[in-house]
Amino acid sequence: MAVSTKGGIIVEVSTSDGLVGIGEAGFSAEYFSTVGPLINGQLGPMVIGRDPRDIGALWHDMMRATHMWGRRGVETYALSGIDIALWDLMGKTAGQPVHRLLGTSQHSVRAYYAPSLKPADKAVAEAKEAVAAGYTAIKLRVDGDLSAAVHLVQSVRSAVGTGVDLMVDANMAYNRRGALTLARELHDLQVAWLEEPIMSHSLSQYVSSHAWLADRVDIPLAGGESLLTRFEYIDLMSKLPFDIVQPDAASVGGISELKRIADMASSWNLQCVPHIGCSSGTGIGIKAALQVILSCDNAPLIEFDAYGGLGWQGFLADPPVVKDGRVWASEEPGIGVTIADGAEQRFRIQTRAVQ
Repeated sequence: MAVSTKGGIIVEVSTSDGLVGIGEAGFSAEYFSTVGPLINGQLGPMVIGRDPRDIGALWHDMMRATHMWGRRGVETYALSGIDIALWDLMGKTAGQPVHRLLGTSQHSVRAYYAPSLKPADKAVAEAKEAVAAGYTAIKLRVDGDLSAAVHLVQSVRSAVGTGVDLMVDANMAYNRRGALTLARELHDLQVAWLEEPIMSHSLSQYVSSHAWLADRVDIPLAGGESLLTRFEYIDLMSKLPFDIVQPDAASVGGISELKRIADMASSWNLQCVPHIGCSSGTGIGIKAALQVILSCDNAPLIEFDAYGGLGWQGFLADPPVVKDGRVWASEEPGIGVTIADGAEQRFRIQTRAVQ
């Protein structure tokens, strides 16, 4: 699906004493017609009247409830948004940032610049701008044209030198032998990881095909952005197709599940670099992922969109920023999100619910 709306589905959970927890559900506001009714009509009412500090019990009750209508996809997006809001509320109640409640392991994390797919000359120009801005890691996107993909990475590597980490996201554009050729071509270009190069239509194919590739190349592989809940990560981790796993807080099951998966990855000596859908145009998804990243010793990077979004255009009073190539911890309670005065009305989108 091509996403043309840079925004998100915002979830708010309010208490009787006036505190409000804020979350983000899914990758884009375009999903509101399906995710919104699930939050407002199905999962949200299950939280009303209960103690919002019982996050574990609420998570499992909502998860069990989705058994009746899907348990994957938009249902988990809805659950994720509520869970993030509950953690934000927990932090505000405790007067602590969420990373403190999870157990802080680091106080800053290196950011990687994440531009969109584009021709080599434009990619080079953006990469130079990123390095000038202080970034030390860049993720390039390529398509199924092998020669063009290699040319793009070669061009950027020549432009930025060897002191910048380059990652390559192939967006499932290849069959497994094409992915093998691509990986071998990229090896000498010192690519830090190759992300999801193989087209897969099932979880078993996804795991087995990337495990096949991992056995044949030395370049690290990354993936897992579309998997939902820790239960889908069991086979993924046991087969070790990836060196870096990439769950997304706004879709995998919220902060609760992202933390569980990151800790699972640690037990397999894997890194966890959370995916952030469209790098979170609202900024809320980035701040949620940051809380988990700061609590992990196996999370060395955070994804940061090259083009911002409404979070940086007045929606948030305090959007995430990169300073000296890093994103730094805050002691602000919760996930550190404040919606600017009047922003909800200014940025609200009108959408027609699916009948």
